[in-house]
Amino acid sequence: MQYRYQTSVVSTKKACPFVCHLLPFVCLNYPLSYPLVSLNKPSIRNRGVTLIELIIVLTIAGVLAALAAPSIQKLVASNRLAAQVNDLLADINSARSDAIKRNTRAGICTSTSGTSCIASGNWANGWLVYYVCPTGDPSGCTAGNNVVVKVHEALSGSNTLSAVQTDVSTSSSSSIDTMTFSKTGAFSSQAFTYTFTLCDPRRNQSRILGITVVGQTSVSSGTC
Repeated sequence: MQYRYQTSVVSTKKACPFVCHLLPFVCLNYPLSYPLVSLNKPSIRNRGVTLIELIIVLTIAGVLAALAAPSIQKLVASNRLAAQVNDLLADINSARSDAIKRNTRAGICTSTSGTSCIASGNWANGWLVYYVCPTGDPSGCTAGNNVVVKVHEALSGSNTLSAVQTDVSTSSSSSIDTMTFSKTGAFSSQAFTYTFTLCDPRRNQSRILGITVVGQTSVSSGTC
């Protein structure tokens, strides 16, 4: 059996093997149509990254990170304030709900131990939600004693939290460490409004939680 070979005029360049269209598929002459893959000039070349290019990329990334860092830190601080004031508001509503549900007094107070209220305590060090055990409570608690429902840990981020009550008749204010509700869900004393101020001193940002005598709440932003 005879095989035909495709040949062409040999170039003046040094001959090298190419892939031919016909048997034996490898020849020393240049084919009429050059294949995409050859030993002389590959169609794809692997090219790495130079040291200069790497330094330029890292420099640009560093500049962008330095520009974005303050904005990210501000966003994180703002989100932390919002989360903490939402936790406080949720615990206040939880104390009110317990007072109505259990038909007894309930409240929220400063606490560091998580087991009892602390007089003249610092709200930033933590607080707890409690209710006063009523007579015949099915849980078996001692009537008249406070029963802890929920404990909140100390605030993170060096944030501070203060609370004051303001007499609606005299407009005089004083710090408080406990806020209580009657079994109807109203404040034990409806002669006061309450203001909780949550502050981030590093960013000079604050969230102010205001509560009216009828229990209506509002949250506003401000500075420390």
